[in-house]
Amino acid sequence: MKKILFLILLAIPFISVKSQDFAEKKLIEMKKIITLTSIQEKKLRDIYNSNLHTNDSIIYNVKDPIQASELKFKSNKKLNDNLMSVLDENQRIKYIRVISTPEVNEKVNAKVALLQEKNTYTQSQIDSISSSMFEYLMLEKYVYAKDKYDVAKQKENIRRLKRIEPSSIKESNTIEKIKAQGKLSKNKINW
Repeated sequence: MKKILFLILLAIPFISVKSQDFAEKKLIEMKKIITLTSIQEKKLRDIYNSNLHTNDSIIYNVKDPIQASELKFKSNKKLNDNLMSVLDENQRIKYIRVISTPEVNEKVNAKVALLQEKNTYTQSQIDSISSSMFEYLMLEKYVYAKDKYDVAKQKENIRRLKRIEPSSIKESNTIEKIKAQGKLSKNKINW
């Protein structure tokens, strides 16, 4: 009996360490990208711990998967809202830019590859197009990340952003649609 009690007492610190570890890992990740004040660190630690506890409670206590999914969505929405409220605008921009760069680079490379198939652009034009695509797609990514759970606001901001969309992205999207419909062969449109 004493051995079991001893093992339980040993396990308790490790259980509470789990949530602290998660929050600390997220803070270490964020601090590598942006500078946080001690007040921001404390708030973020509390936000992440609260979210982890809420999600753990949902996993272990809610039996209905649909209700659990809705509760988890609400919990993650609250996390995102709190996270965005703790960080200032410059911190949000820098953090989102850094964590989204690999994904945006992949999108740019795919769009540029479609344009390069046409063989109508010089390398300097391709470099300029890549740069403008990257900046636009990063703005798009920022809107999606900032308003992740507010779809109406997200759509409104994307609609406004489309006004400044580079023509090269529109051209690339058109080529992609034509290829998907099977109307493009040997860089010519088959009508």
